[in-house]
Amino acid sequence: MGPQGSGKGTQARFLAEKFDLQIFETGVILRRLAKEDSEVGRKLNEIMNVKGDIVPWDFMKEEILGQTLNQLDQEKGIIFDGTPRILAEAEFWKEKLASVDRKIDYIFYIDVSKEESVKRISSRKLCRKNAHPLIVGKDLSEQDIKCPICGSEVYRREDDAPEKVLNRLQWNESNMKSVLEFYEDQKMITRIDGERSIEEIHEEIVSYIR
Repeated sequence: MGPQGSGKGTQARFLAEKFDLQIFETGVILRRLAKEDSEVGRKLNEIMNVKGDIVPWDFMKEEILGQTLNQLDQEKGIIFDGTPRILAEAEFWKEKLASVDRKIDYIFYIDVSKEESVKRISSRKLCRKNAHPLIVGKDLSEQDIKCPICGSEVYRREDDAPEKVLNRLQWNESNMKSVLEFYEDQKMITRIDGERSIEEIHEEIVSYIR
């Protein structure tokens, strides 16, 4: 877990590769559905891309999260990225995972400041083929249109506009406190300093996994 721009998606991919896990990435699932010409897709597109809002929990619950979980390989472990975001969501996952004989083993919260989040997201682009996170000024220039890793087209997410980023960060601040307290009360969460190199963060997370 972590605020937007904390690098949680990057760390999830590193861990999935290292430990042969599958990723349940809420943002990817929602953005894929938002592109579909369906009732759900059109509603998601309006919420996420037009308004820049957070998808309401009641809309996400069983129709999106529950159904997607049921489609995963039951024999492989899962990394959850981008969920839970509110207390009801944390409680939902506790019950839902227990119902399919699964449990949460580790929870990591990658912590970065609001200023760092905005800075990272405003300079972030992704490639269409593999979703490689690329930083303008470091990995490519603003004018580059090809991913330097795989050669596919690069783009900036619609919901990465500065005003939409601030909207999501404010929502995150007001809702994540109860989620963190829920897991802290169970002594399940480990906080990670996210304002370091990707490699340093990865090494620290791996050091906690037994």
